[in-house]
Order: sequence, then structure tokens, then C-alpha cells
Amino acid sequence: MNPAADLYTILRFYANRTQSPTFLADDFSAFLEKYAKRHAAERPDVAIWAENTAVKVRDGLTSLSEMGKCTLSNGERGLTVSIGFYFVDLIQQAYKTLEEMSELPFPEESSLKTVIPADQMRNLNLDLDFGAYLASPQDTPLPIIKLIFPEGAGSILLVSSMIPKKILEIAMLKARHHLRTHNNKEYLTHKLLPTFQGKESMLKEAINQLLVRPFDSMGELEKAGDFSYTFWAYLASLIKNDLRKKADKLPEEIAVLQAMQLIEFFNNFYKGKIQRERETETALKNLELFFDKPPYYFTMDEMVLFTDTKGVPLLGQYSKEALEEFIRSNSAKSGSQDQLPNLLIIRGLNGERWYVKKTRLLVLCIKLLGEARPRIKNALTQRWFKLMSDFRSDAPMEDDDAFERELFELTESSAPVLSAILNDKTLFLVHEEMEGTEAGVPEASRLFYKGAFAPLSDLYLLSRKDLLIDVRMLLPFWYSTPILSRLIAFFRGFGKKKRKKNRSSNNVPTRDTQALIREEREEAPKEKGPDRKTELKKAARFIEKKLIPVGFTLDGYLSDLEERWNRIISPQAKADLTEDVNSLIRDYLRKTARNLRAATFTPERIEDLARTLSESPNLLRLPSRDSLRLYIQLYMIKLILKS
Repeated sequence: MNPAADLYTILRFYANRTQSPTFLADDFSAFLEKYAKRHAAERPDVAIWAENTAVKVRDGLTSLSEMGKCTLSNGERGLTVSIGFYFVDLIQQAYKTLEEMSELPFPEESSLKTVIPADQMRNLNLDLDFGAYLASPQDTPLPIIKLIFPEGAGSILLVSSMIPKKILEIAMLKARHHLRTHNNKEYLTHKLLPTFQGKESMLKEAINQLLVRPFDSMGELEKAGDFSYTFWAYLASLIKNDLRKKADKLPEEIAVLQAMQLIEFFNNFYKGKIQRERETETALKNLELFFDKPPYYFTMDEMVLFTDTKGVPLLGQYSKEALEEFIRSNSAKSGSQDQLPNLLIIRGLNGERWYVKKTRLLVLCIKLLGEARPRIKNALTQRWFKLMSDFRSDAPMEDDDAFERELFELTESSAPVLSAILNDKTLFLVHEEMEGTEAGVPEASRLFYKGAFAPLSDLYLLSRKDLLIDVRMLLPFWYSTPILSRLIAFFRGFGKKKRKKNRSSNNVPTRDTQALIREEREEAPKEKGPDRKTELKKAARFIEKKLIPVGFTLDGYLSDLEERWNRIISPQAKADLTEDVNSLIRDYLRKTARNLRAATFTPERIEDLARTLSESPNLLRLPSRDSLRLYIQLYMIKLILKS
């Protein structure tokens, strides 16, 4: 048994018995000693206070004071004890009585015949303060709430635990009592009928529900349905207007007026709450839709700036706390251990956090691969072109594993989001989870084969050997002529040896160019004569069918594409530009043809050739880039078919 806890119960009992929150400690000790001795036989729990009572009481009071359950003060008459919970007990008892006798007024200081100290009471105005209080209520019984009503309707005392349920229940009981007296039911029904034309049965049902099941009526008010909201708005207003006309109001009538003001307040409060919840729900649905739209990945800062279709920020339609809860609940693991959360968090190398919807991760990865491919290819082309122009080589140019490592490094520097996704184990888990679904993983989104991540060169559609061939095509012709290339390499190397005496060189070690030429020849097609040409034409016809829309011929579609990228008005100038472009294509194809094999002459290969040529300085300024690249592909097809 805890003596201090037991003492606190006895203190509250004594305060209620004396009807005073303040009393002398000596008076209480004398009472407790007599009480303990008288009831020791039947109440063993109080028998410990029968002897040495004064000392035990003082020790217990000290402990209770330190716990904040009572206040001690020394005066002329001795130690005085103040029990703040006396007022809590007093008010709670008053409301218990009010539940049984709803015609009684709400409790206030005058009706309770007490004065609550200012430091134990908190004043709230119904119109000005009560809404803010409901948004952030106090969680302790003290201080006592004094609710002040507008229009001179007085005030009532409340304990925080009574708000909002208990106080609204009492208001409903008072509304029912008002309808039951002085034929008010018939009078109010008659007054409300014109407002609810066509809904007379619903009106009568609502009034009968209030009379028979008032707490069910309270439940309807809390749901804030259209009819319920209108019913309570008109009923409260009608009763208030009738009571305002009376100059001298009885305490019972003031209590009814207070009850109607409370009902009116909560009717508007719950209606606004439901509307805000609906707005928040709609805004969160709009937020979720953003994750199904490009770019598919977002930071928290970007999510804060999301707007709806009217351009209104979503943050404001929901609170920041609601946004954080949405992210937390959607990114937390679901009940099933085998399933990933709906929202995934991708972490970058520098601490970035991107949020991606699970069902969009593979789509995002493929999208980012497509976006990064031109940058990666361009970076490799420029670097390798510079090396080969200086008759040098590098490991990624010669070894597939080194080429893969180079691709990962370039991805990390030029596409950080893609790099973060590829390095995150979540990618494999999403791939595995989607593979287990009925729809499976689309072939275009397949990144893993037999549990292993596909080579990055395959995902980028970049072949080391094809890239080398493309770079060599950009070099002057003598780089492909063994004798000239060896002579130039020799004299350049001789000049570099002289310069090494004056400065150190950081160049990549040189490599015999003839070895490169020999490698190229080994990789060159083995088909000879008519057979190779026939196979190439066959492959060209296959690609032609894929590229030309239904209803077009090859020449007709070429003319249509030419009109898109060649917008010069002058006929002669227009014809000259077309001829210049065609000449560039012929020269480029002539250089490339010696390395073309029918097996590798695919739509992807010819698309790469067209992209490389279209990015050359001579063609960079031409408009309609997509049409130009398609024109280059089809003109190459035409040249091969006519060869």
C-alpha cells in the first residue's frame, strides 16, 4: 500500500466533506485519527493512521506537495493545505446531477457557492477562443475551464475531460427537455415545416429522434450530413430567437440558450471539420497522382510545391503534418513481410532522398537510361576521339569489363538519380516482386536475368566495338591507312620524346595503331562479293518496312521528311541544301560500309549511325531533329538497295 496515495484520497474526501478546498493540517490530522480509530476494524486500509497520525500526515503532505497534488502554506494558525482537485470533484458531481435533472442550469461559481482562485481557472470565449482550444486542448484537469457565452448569456464551468463529448451530451438533453415542455415540439415543428418542404417526414423523424434517442441525434450532428446540418442550424436559430425576445430570463431559459449556442457552435465545427477532411483526402489523392507522372521521382522540397489543376498549392489543402504522415504511412513496410511499401525512398551518394512509387521504379529506371544514353555515348565518343587522334588507347576501348566500369563511373557523374537507383538493392526487390505478379515484368523493363543485373552496356544499347567503329569513322581517312598512320604516329612519338626532356607527360601509354587496324580488320565482315551485298539488301528491306508508315513509298516518305527539316523557301537554295545533306550521308555510308555486316545491320544500328551523323557540326543547326534522323536512316536504306 502507498500511504501517500491513500492519504490523497482521504484529503479529497475531507475537502468535499467540509465543502472547502483549504483547511488546517492539524484539523485534518485530528479528523483522520478519530476516523481511523473508529473504523479500524472494518477498514484495515485506514488503520495505519490511528497512531502517530500528525507525524505521518505531515510526511505524507510533504510528498504530495512535491508531486504537485496539493499546496502547503504556513500561517498564523499553522500549516494550511489546499486541494486543487476539490473544484474538479465539485464540478464533476454537478454534471452527474445534471444528467439526471436536465432542467437544472449549467454549473457556475454562484450555483456551486464557491470561488475558484484565478490561477486555477482558464477563461475561454465561445466565439473567439473555443475553436482554437479544440484544435489544441489541455490534457490535465486543471485549470478549470470557464466558458463565456456571447450576447450576455453568462458562463459555465467545465473540466477539460468533458470537452467536447460530455458538454454536447448535456446540451442535447437540454434541447430535448425544451421540446418536451410548453408544447414546444408542436410549435417548433410548425415553424420549421416551411423550410423543409418536401422533407416533412425527415423533419419529424429528426425531432422524434431527439426526443427519444438524444445521443443518436448527437451522432448525426457529428457526421455533419446535409440534412442534419440544416436541421440543427434552423432549430438552434429558432429557439435562440424566441428566447432573445424575453427581457427577463429564468435560469432554466438561460441554460437552454447556452445549450443552443453550444449546439450551433458544434454544428458548424463538425461541418467545417468534415469539409476539411474531404479537402485533405482529395488533395492527398492529387498528391498520389503526381507519383504516376514524369519525372516519377521527387524530393520533399518538390512535393511541398505541388499544385492542383487550378494552380492552387496542395500544401494548405492539407497540413504539413498530414503530408509527413502520408509519406510515413506509404513508405513504411506493409503487414506482409514479402511486400515492399507503396512509396520507396532512394538515397543518393550525397544524402539526397528521392521518393518513387514502387510500380514506377522500373519505368523510371528505363526512362533515365534512355535519357542518359546520349550523354554517355557523347562523352565516350569525345574522349575516345581525342585519344585516337593522338594515336593512343585506353583500357575501356579494349576490354569489356573495363568498358562496364567506365559506364558506371560516367553514370555516377552524369546521372546521379539513375546511379542511386542502380546501386540500391530495392531495384532488385521491386523487379522480383513484379515478376511474381500476374502481369509480370514487361520485356522492355527487364533489368535482371536469372537473378543477375544485366550489363550496363546492354541497358544503354552501347557496344564497345560499334562505338570504336563510329569513332574511327569520324577520324580523317589517313588514320585508316596503315602506312600513313604508322608514319604519323612515328613522327609524333619522336617529337614527344624530345619534349619529355623538358616536361613530364601524363598521357595514356601509346599503342601501335597498326594493331588497332588489324583488330578492325579481324572484326570486319567475312562475307565477300554478291552474298554479302544480297544479305545487306535483305536486311535493308526489313528495316524499310519498319520505318515507312502504311500508305507511303520510300521516295514519297523521304520527300515528306525533307519538307520538315528543309524549310528554305528559295527552290534553288533548298535543292542545294538537300544535295549537301545527301552528299554527307553518302560519304559517311561509304566509310561505314566496309564494316557493315548483315547480322549487325539492325534498326538499332542504323539509328545509331543516323544519330552520330546528325550530331556532326554540319547538321547541328538544322531544325526538326527527329525528322532529320529518320531521313538519314531512310536515305541510307535507299543507297544500300540501289547498290
